[in-house]
Amino acid sequence: MRKMKQINVTVLVSTLTIGGTEQLLRELLRNIHGERFRVHVCFLKSPGLMGAEILRLNFPVTTNVLKHRFDFSGILKLARLFKEERTDVLFLINHRNTIFYGVLAAKLAGVRAIVNRENEMFRRYSFHRLTMLGRRILHLWIDKVVAIADGHRDYIASVEKVPRSKIEVIYNGVDPQRFCSSLSSEEAKTRLGIPANSPVVSIIAVLRPDKAHEVFLNAAREVLKSIPDTHFLIVGDGPERDRLDRLAHDLGIDGSVHFLGFRRELGDVLAAVDINALSSKPELETFSVAAIEAMSAGVPIVCTDVGCMKEIVLPGKTGYLVHVGDFQGLAARLIELIQNPAARRSMGKAAQVLVHEKLTVQKMASCYEDLFEEVCETK
Repeated sequence: MRKMKQINVTVLVSTLTIGGTEQLLRELLRNIHGERFRVHVCFLKSPGLMGAEILRLNFPVTTNVLKHRFDFSGILKLARLFKEERTDVLFLINHRNTIFYGVLAAKLAGVRAIVNRENEMFRRYSFHRLTMLGRRILHLWIDKVVAIADGHRDYIASVEKVPRSKIEVIYNGVDPQRFCSSLSSEEAKTRLGIPANSPVVSIIAVLRPDKAHEVFLNAAREVLKSIPDTHFLIVGDGPERDRLDRLAHDLGIDGSVHFLGFRRELGDVLAAVDINALSSKPELETFSVAAIEAMSAGVPIVCTDVGCMKEIVLPGKTGYLVHVGDFQGLAARLIELIQNPAARRSMGKAAQVLVHEKLTVQKMASCYEDLFEEVCETK
């Protein structure tokens, strides 16, 4: 590919709370090539918790474009911004309002190319049919849609009716170095107040209904019947915290369940973990960043068969898949791995190798850079 002049990329988001997509955007911006791309980040609303971290990356930033939900003057404000920034590529993070306001403003401003990154499956919107019709119309003006797995590409093509020629697969990626730890497993467990020889199972996810932590907790109760010294870490925070705390108490397992809240540095936590679990429902879950993070630390995965997780959770090799909502099946696989340390180590190593070969943030950033250059050359 021939060398091009610096490309002006405007990233348009709604607001950024704590979640996998938000962390991926931060990592992408940290790793994008500054000499090839000039990046401006635009928030339709306030930056949010993760947005505050992006502010610290020192990119040019615009915030609070919309004064209220239906502020149609925001289209003109964005169009002026895109012209002032001489935007070559508008990069949309797939929120409903970014597509609506961003695509219309980009057409008014004469932006050369629009790329939309999607990250969800089976989401139900308010006024769902009307929303999906609007998305299909607006996608006619979008040059490339980024899917985050092969199965996700199939979903976008079949459900959203986006032509396959427009869909580019770029896998989520993490920085494996961020999840290394100098602590031994015993030291890491002791720091968390857990006996050094106790088995530890984690779940890393925002405490939202779609993550189905109640399935994880019911599985924990089943595991404790067979292996009573097992401990369970719930890493993350969110609106379900109080309900899940009560549920752990009602199940009689609160002494073995540790709510760690949101943790920025996961390496020392994952050093204590023997198995990571994911209990999500099909709604929203596509390709868990938290699962990739755990895999990068050499931790095998047991998760529900949702989204495109089967592309990285390879049964018997990097972990196991169980049916959605099947807490007994989840518990059985956890017990199997707890009782078989050799299989656990083998799966953890295979998971780590898979991440290093396919799912690094450097590979992800390189793919986005090539895509931005490609759409500019095409247009």
